[in-house]
Amino acid sequence: MKKRIVGLDLGTSNTLIWLKSSDTVVFNEPTVLAWSKKNKKVFEIGYLAHKLIGKVPEDLEIITPIQNGTVADIDAAYAYLERAFGNLHVQKEIKGSRLIMAIPSKITNVEKRAAAEVAMRLGVKELHFIDAAKAAAVGSGIDVFSTRGNMIVDIGGARSNIAALAMGQIVVEKSTMYAGDAADEAVSRYVRTKHHLLIGPKTAEYIKMKIGTLLDSADNNLLEVSGKDLITGLPHSVVCSTSEISQIIIKIYTEIANCIVDTLEIAPAEVSSDIIHTGITLSGGGCLLNGTREFFQKQLSVPVHISPYPLESTIQGIKASAETVLKEDPIFD
Repeated sequence: MKKRIVGLDLGTSNTLIWLKSSDTVVFNEPTVLAWSKKNKKVFEIGYLAHKLIGKVPEDLEIITPIQNGTVADIDAAYAYLERAFGNLHVQKEIKGSRLIMAIPSKITNVEKRAAAEVAMRLGVKELHFIDAAKAAAVGSGIDVFSTRGNMIVDIGGARSNIAALAMGQIVVEKSTMYAGDAADEAVSRYVRTKHHLLIGPKTAEYIKMKIGTLLDSADNNLLEVSGKDLITGLPHSVVCSTSEISQIIIKIYTEIANCIVDTLEIAPAEVSSDIIHTGITLSGGGCLLNGTREFFQKQLSVPVHISPYPLESTIQGIKASAETVLKEDPIFD
């Protein structure tokens, strides 16, 4: 009897689960947990927990168990995944399974042990790690085993990972904290400073995606934004424009472009030369912002492509690489 195979992309913003038995991604929801402060009993996870951000009663707290791509709270991460598999009614799939988990390449042994601890609590029989950047490249359709150099830029929630690959290996990799969450925080900070209006992270993200753009020639759209007036403490609304919000967002994406340049500078000359022709592939939710491809092409003067699965590139890479990864020695068995 073959062991069950499960793929897991436990991300800072979203968690995705792939099951070999059905060959489908069965779970794709925010990595957010709402549980009781008193007894840690899980109230909601995923989308339903995300809706409670900023609105929870005093006896509940919102937890984001993954920070910067690594497990920050083992108990919360386990509780989140246990409920996720329970909601899917596939608890039997994880028990005694062979789990392939995507992790950032540059994490400490302590962070690796935390991820392994979560897997052990879930009853996993065999654990394999896969580099998240490599998985994202494979899931984006990049031939990572080619002798030509390629580059993947995964703009996630908490971090942007940039990796140059050739012959199945990551040649050089860098990461930066300038990513989706940083852009949201910059928007929130601007609205607070400029308009004296306090808004939550969900509102900031909505503003960014609704009227934010990286295009110079975009229309100057207006959006009414509601929040709490910092002076009176009362509910209040202001109008924000594309021109002012885009100036804030461009600063964040310029930092990502600078990190890409740094990566190219330290990459071997032959790899950098290849990337000029093969181009750069963008993945992650951060590449869905209007004008992202055009912005990076202008900044870097190289072809830029968008992954066919921007939000699912890593889990799709796990799916495509499963047979190869499982041939390697497991973290534990």
